[in-house]
Amino acid sequence: MHELFAEVLTRKDLSKAGDLFSLEDVAIEKDLSDVVEKICQIVDTADYEINDNDQSVVEICITRLTTAIRETNSVEKHASALVGLLEVCQRHNLTQSKKDEDPPHVKIASDIMSCLFMYYNKGEVMKLAIPAAVKFLNSDNADLSRNVSSYLSLAAIDNADFLVIHIPLLVTSILKGNYLLSQVMPQIYVQNTDPVDSEVDNFVSLLTKCDVTERICFIQLLGCVAKRKPTILEPHIPVLSQYLQSSMFGPLVLSIFVNMATANPAAFVDHLDPIKKTVETQPMLMPLVAQIVGAVGTVNKTEAKNSMDYLVSQLSCKEQTTLPLILSEIRALGLTNNVLLLERFEEIIKLSSSGSSAVRLIIQQIKEDLHKYAGDREMKSVSSQTEGTITVITVGNPPNATHPSGTVSVKTTMLPSAGTSSQQSLSKSSRASSLTAGLPSDRASSPASTLVSEKLSVNSGFAHLGSTHLHEPIRDGVQHFYERHLSSVKDYIASLNIRLPLPAKCCVVNGRHKNFMRLFFQCSCQTDACLYSSSYFTVNTKLPKTWIYLMFLSVQAQSTCALSQQDSNVSCLKACWDALHYDRGNSSFLTLVTSLFPTAKDQDTMLQELHSVRYFDIFEFSATQKSWVCFVCNHPEKLSPLLQDGLPNIAGQLKEKKGKWKFLKRWKTRYFTLSGGSITYSKSNLFKEMLPVSQIQSIKAVKKGIRDIPKAFEIFTADQTYVFKAKSNQNVEQWVQCLHIAVARSKNGNDAAAKPSTVVLNRPRSAIMSDTKL
Repeated sequence: MHELFAEVLTRKDLSKAGDLFSLEDVAIEKDLSDVVEKICQIVDTADYEINDNDQSVVEICITRLTTAIRETNSVEKHASALVGLLEVCQRHNLTQSKKDEDPPHVKIASDIMSCLFMYYNKGEVMKLAIPAAVKFLNSDNADLSRNVSSYLSLAAIDNADFLVIHIPLLVTSILKGNYLLSQVMPQIYVQNTDPVDSEVDNFVSLLTKCDVTERICFIQLLGCVAKRKPTILEPHIPVLSQYLQSSMFGPLVLSIFVNMATANPAAFVDHLDPIKKTVETQPMLMPLVAQIVGAVGTVNKTEAKNSMDYLVSQLSCKEQTTLPLILSEIRALGLTNNVLLLERFEEIIKLSSSGSSAVRLIIQQIKEDLHKYAGDREMKSVSSQTEGTITVITVGNPPNATHPSGTVSVKTTMLPSAGTSSQQSLSKSSRASSLTAGLPSDRASSPASTLVSEKLSVNSGFAHLGSTHLHEPIRDGVQHFYERHLSSVKDYIASLNIRLPLPAKCCVVNGRHKNFMRLFFQCSCQTDACLYSSSYFTVNTKLPKTWIYLMFLSVQAQSTCALSQQDSNVSCLKACWDALHYDRGNSSFLTLVTSLFPTAKDQDTMLQELHSVRYFDIFEFSATQKSWVCFVCNHPEKLSPLLQDGLPNIAGQLKEKKGKWKFLKRWKTRYFTLSGGSITYSKSNLFKEMLPVSQIQSIKAVKKGIRDIPKAFEIFTADQTYVFKAKSNQNVEQWVQCLHIAVARSKNGNDAAAKPSTVVLNRPRSAIMSDTKL
């Protein structure tokens, strides 16, 4: 063990603990496991909870060793020792006091788990950390349990297998009130279904007790259950139907009902009214409703007639993109109830002149079905004489779509005449694997559905449509590329967002010598006290290529289908790229966005750039909200002690670095007060100097490197820089936070008084702005 660490931990010398940060990371890395073992001995003593000196020494040592682990990327080497410290903490008191203060062992456990789960993508680390972390779910500390739940949500992204054996414990914790764990369950349910299946009734009862985000996770979990054992949810159809009118929950519940109706359509005979009413407020959900109604139509003749009447009545709906889906269900019902189809044929045939080639094709298929069952004499007036076209139609969204859009893409190929018309005979089993527009591609649809993506020989009476209507829409290279890779983009951005924040906007500014790109970051939470509710944290980047590419990928990931260069967000990013590179002959925008995703090394470089501008002094990733938020929104409990009458207020001694010449500057102690809109300090008994907050452009904590704990901070105005030093890092954090709040409120107040506008640049005629919302 390094001699300084040994001296601090053996003698518990707090006066020398701060010197640990002067050591190089590589010089102490090999001793970190020994340091952790020594800390275990200290915290495992009976008097540790009441010994403030020992607690302070341990806190500083843990901060130093976790920083060294991050900087040397040696977590695998020391994971076992860190997990051992977690196990020591579990043997001690973890219950919050009446003052909502955490015991010292909880603080240690939180710091260690934060260090370990930062590497949630490292399997060997998670293999050790997860079993130790889940044990904290048994504690009576609600805050600690929620923190563990957030960490497990991250771990489940790449390490669901390690969580499977702990499902019974997770289920127990959820039923005790730790609803945040619901985020983990959908990812691991399939590998161990019994503990969840046995508690389905209780999970349904929790829907009214949890918040919106947790309710979505619970409904997603019930959706997983519906795929495997749909019948066990049948008693809860009335409860789930209560959420159909919600635009947020309706699509999820209907997806569950589709799976249940596929397995047992009779269960929905008495529950169709609320399902049908969903379409009145959310017409885009008609494809899901049609599948459920079509499935119920297979129960008996009475239900078949009711389903046929309803589906035909929906042919006059305004959402024309849903017509192919409704007609497909009508056709499927008609295959087993051809008399019903013949009775409504006049209403259906009216759509023959529809502008949609997909609608005309399905009507032609219905004609052929009736020709088969009704005979040549009855269908002679609607029969055709020749054939020769093969048409392939794809209806619905890509596999990762969230909401159905009813898009239709058609390709046509001419073949030699076959001489006789093709007949389609779809069995009940083939209908069960039919149209799934708006649903994940692996989900089976109702028995009353029929294959829409198929090869059919169509009569020449249909040939008058011509190639004008049947050719696939022209797509540019970007859209064509991302149609095949959209799912990969979504996965990449989902994992990237945890590690790296993405800008809300970007722009290109015409600088004195060359164009440069400016990024605009915003807090995603934006509470009333938010630091960046109406302003932005700006960064002039030296890495425009990678940032533009990541912003483009984020735009694609948020879309339900691949976007082309004609999309407004994509075209804005392309304009930024062209403004940067039009005069240098560099690669095209298409080449950029179809290249390999930015690597881990690229991400490290971008993180370093954000570190250099002190982005992480203000923002941090919220595991609960799964987004980057400012420290005020993420820690609202820390806000009230800093405010007085709603305004930041702090006073105390600070050392100011003053001197005419840089090499002669000295620290001078003065008494400073931040109150309202200005900072004042006494230079003498008779004279006070004042600095208005409105003149402050930025505040930064002074660090020698990323790993250092700051004790000094700088204030920048248009023409001067002030350097101050506080007594401790905790004190400097309070000053920096108060100043950030004061400056943000000053700017927000000015913004509110000004006219609404976008970002104003020095040279607006030569600037390109991208308002892409990420």
